[in-house]
Amino acid sequence: MIADPQRLQYLEAMGIAAWTSRYRFVNARPTEQGEWQVAAEPDKPAPGQRLQALLETPSSPVARDHPAVSAPEPEIGVPSEPAASPPARARALLEGVSPATVSSSAATPRQASPSASSPVGSAEEVAKRPVLADPLRFTLSLAVIGDRWWLMLPGDRPLSTAGHALLEQMLRSVGVPGDGAALSSLSWPLMDVPASDPADEAREGIQVFCAGQAQRHGLTIDGAIVVGDEIWAPLLNDVEKNAENSAGRNSSDDDAGSDVGWTCHSLPHPDDLLTSADAKRECWSRLQSLATAWRQGATPRA
Repeated sequence: MIADPQRLQYLEAMGIAAWTSRYRFVNARPTEQGEWQVAAEPDKPAPGQRLQALLETPSSPVARDHPAVSAPEPEIGVPSEPAASPPARARALLEGVSPATVSSSAATPRQASPSASSPVGSAEEVAKRPVLADPLRFTLSLAVIGDRWWLMLPGDRPLSTAGHALLEQMLRSVGVPGDGAALSSLSWPLMDVPASDPADEAREGIQVFCAGQAQRHGLTIDGAIVVGDEIWAPLLNDVEKNAENSAGRNSSDDDAGSDVGWTCHSLPHPDDLLTSADAKRECWSRLQSLATAWRQGATPRA
């Protein structure tokens, strides 16, 4: 486990606020304050000490037992051949090959392969690199209905007072509780950096956010209602998008079409339904499918 200072630095770099208590309840136990000890940096030696250490360091001994053998001077006008390396000459003596043959083969320059100089390899590497794009930007509010279903509301376009009342009436008309308890909100992205797959990273962010809220509040979620047609709504595999064709579909098909662990049902923005009777009639089929899934989930399985 990392220490608290490093943990706070990680959270600050990720853009996550570190929550600390500001007020103390009556008769509450005071919060324990941890004493963090920062490791002292080692003292750097002075320049004079480093120079003295270099002078006192013994150098590698020089071999004086064997006298140096001077190489014979080449004759004037005769080009000198490059000598073969000692391993090559030793290998030539063991294999019975003349050292002159080894030296002549070593002097022959190697021809560069055409593939080494061609930029085909570098072009392929550049093509394989992922293309980075700007992340998706959105805000959503999360609430829970009956401790079973998520209610996801658009944060960029909040519901009006009349829209909230209409949403509660629509849910209660099909037997679903309309008073959702607000839990938290998510502002994406957490860090403003380019992404290789913005949609996939946003989907994973929503899943992790919902899983954390469910674990924190001890909830078992088996469904969700997505309100509005925001940019994040299609990321949750909206299995109720074609509600008019869902009369012959059962709950097992809905579960198979969801990748987030719970069935998603979409509803239009309530503010758009306030002035359109046709939109309300089209939304009725979605409410019927939603109510069927709610009752099936409430029935205990054998």
